[in-house]
Amino acid sequence: MKLNQVEEVINSIDKQGWVVLENVYSNEQINDVNEEIENLLDIYTDLQIKNGLKDASKNSTHHTALMSDAVLNLLNPNPTNEILETFFGGNYILNTMGAAFSQPNNGYNYTMEIHRDIRSYSSENRLYINGIVLLDDSTVENGATHMIIKEFNTLEKPEESYFDNHSLRITGKKGDVILFDGNMWHKAGVNRTNSPRRIISQMFTKPFIKQQLDYPRAFGMDFQNRIPSQLKQILGYNALTPSSLMEFYQPKEKRFYKSDQG
Repeated sequence: MKLNQVEEVINSIDKQGWVVLENVYSNEQINDVNEEIENLLDIYTDLQIKNGLKDASKNSTHHTALMSDAVLNLLNPNPTNEILETFFGGNYILNTMGAAFSQPNNGYNYTMEIHRDIRSYSSENRLYINGIVLLDDSTVENGATHMIIKEFNTLEKPEESYFDNHSLRITGKKGDVILFDGNMWHKAGVNRTNSPRRIISQMFTKPFIKQQLDYPRAFGMDFQNRIPSQLKQILGYNALTPSSLMEFYQPKEKRFYKSDQG
């Protein structure tokens, strides 16, 4: 489906739970991302091992935009911005963004377990939406995402047999983006090829939902003065929480949490 078919995209998410957007990013932009995240994997692995998370976070780099300009540039500008603003009925922010590697020949990644990327179930409320940026062609053979069929989605985590009988594989091409309802149970497939399958996983939320990492303070408060207004909004600089009475008592134009954030 095309990016400019906004209402059709949202109807597809509402009815079946997901949509595949074609040719969102160029090969050049995706190649830049792949080069940078490959160089980061060892750095993240060392950090994960040092903190006792060798298996829990294996083959993943979380909040990768902090370490990779190419990953951050996937949001600068964000090609799905119009879709997301329409879906949320206004502003939204980035909740989390990282890379996941389905390594060749049955390599393990924790995303191969049935999961949601956020634990709270929001029912019909549009509080969060997931995005998967395909960094390689995604096929059944190399581990394309299993997504539960929306009419069979459940409040509680389903058993493996139920999930396998009521899910589909979501395939796509390098540069495509899969957007899906954050309530949907899903998992990465097994990569049975000789090459990795890489993705960037995103989650976007209403601004009042706490980010999984405090991006404004992680990038630094001065960073907002060097980036476009759209990226400033997405990273959460307009939805900050005051940490003192002095920060709380500010005129409207200087408030940490802006009035248009919901």
